[in-house]
Amino acid sequence: GVTGILSKLLAPMLSRLFPGTKKDPLLSGDLSANICANFLGLGNAATPMGIRATRRMIDHSHPGLATDEMCRLIVLNTASIQLIPANVAAVRAALGCSAPFDILPAVWVTSVCSASLGLLAAWLLGKVWKQ
Repeated sequence: GVTGILSKLLAPMLSRLFPGTKKDPLLSGDLSANICANFLGLGNAATPMGIRATRRMIDHSHPGLATDEMCRLIVLNTASIQLIPANVAAVRAALGCSAPFDILPAVWVTSVCSASLGLLAAWLLGKVWKQ
């Protein structure tokens, strides 16, 4: 249920970042699920959905060449914005940390900054090296 709600909230942003989602609802679903899984701190669960989305983005006129949309997806996967860094909290708890989630504000700030700067860099480089 949470991923469905997040997907609906993300739909306007996804259509701007990934124009191909307007033509392909399956791509939109894969991207939403991928970004939601990353947002919830489930990085390993996001990987198959990211692979499916990337395969749907393949430009058949230029096989083997990454499109701008693919690059943006890679940036969002690498520098994902995380609401709940479950893996990091689990490692901290296993190592005896008494408050494993006390890192949340730092995680939120750094993940928003890294994702924003990564998307900006991908956009700028897409403009510079236009084919």
